[in-house]
Order: sequence, then C-alpha cells, then structure tokens
Amino acid sequence: MVSGPVEQFRTVIKGNIEGLDQGITLLMAMTNEQYCMRAKPYITSCIGEHLRHILDLYYVLKEHVGVIDYDVRRRGALVESCRMTGLSELEHIKTWLLTLQPHMMNNKIMMSTEVSVLNTLVAQVETSLIRELIFVSTHAIHHYALMDISAKLCDFDTPKNMGIAPATLTALRNGSSCVQ
Repeated sequence: MVSGPVEQFRTVIKGNIEGLDQGITLLMAMTNEQYCMRAKPYITSCIGEHLRHILDLYYVLKEHVGVIDYDVRRRGALVESCRMTGLSELEHIKTWLLTLQPHMMNNKIMMSTEVSVLNTLVAQVETSLIRELIFVSTHAIHHYALMDISAKLCDFDTPKNMGIAPATLTALRNGSSCVQ
C-alpha cells in the first residue's frame, strides 16, 4: 500500500508513464502499415484508432477548463493513420505528466460523459485529477489489450504484458495461473 499523498501522486504518475511506455514500445516495434491494419472481421478498429482514443482522454484531462468532457473525440485525426504522430503524442503526454505537482492531485473538478448506449444521457460528477489519472491509465490498458489482440490477429508480436492489468500482473507474479 502507498502511504501519504506525495507517494500516491508519484505512484499514479509512474503508473501512467509505464502505461504510455508500453504504447511507445509497441509503436517502435511495428511499421506504419501494421499500425493501420484491421483484424477484420474480429476487430474493426486499427491500432492507430485505439491509440487516438486513449490519447483523446489524456488530452481532454490535460486541456480541461471547468469540466472534463470525455465525449470530446478527434475522430479522423492524423494520429489514427500515422505511427510517428502516435509516438509524438505519447511523448507529449508523458512530458505533461512530469509537469504535474502533488498539490494539484486532489483539486476538485467536474467530469462529464455519456452513460447510456440506448439514449443520449450524460452524467456529470465531481472528481479529482488523481482519480482521473487512474481512470485514463486503466482505460489505456483496456485498449492496449484490444491492440494486442488486433496485432496478433495481423501476425505481429507485441511487447510482453501488453494490455494486462497491474493487479493481474501482481497475481501472476505471486503464482496465480488465472489471468483475469
């Protein structure tokens, strides 16, 4: 367990950077063609589109004024089809994370997002920067899992532990045979 607020801050920032580094490692090991491949009919989004979505959430958090709106998306942006843009944006977010300070972590902010798959229903709740950094990091891991499957279906290897949740990795280190 992490103790005080400064240690919690450092742990959350470290975890986010480790996650972003997984994305960087993946992109460094592939070609632009692989970055844009679609594992149809199983997965219709390419790795670049998943990365764009991951980065969208980080950018909304980074650039928010008043309310974090996770429904803001950059669909069709260059990052979806250009691996080098993806690498650059991952590095940009890492640089931003390193500018954050412990005193910023528990500032109250509002978050807004759609919550229904049948209707346009939006929830808005009070949260904090540290909570949202935890969310965007775990959200990225979820998409890395999809990227990992997509890559394997397109016949190229991914970095070890790509898309595996931290708690699952801890269980595996402790001898568990279950990966969920």
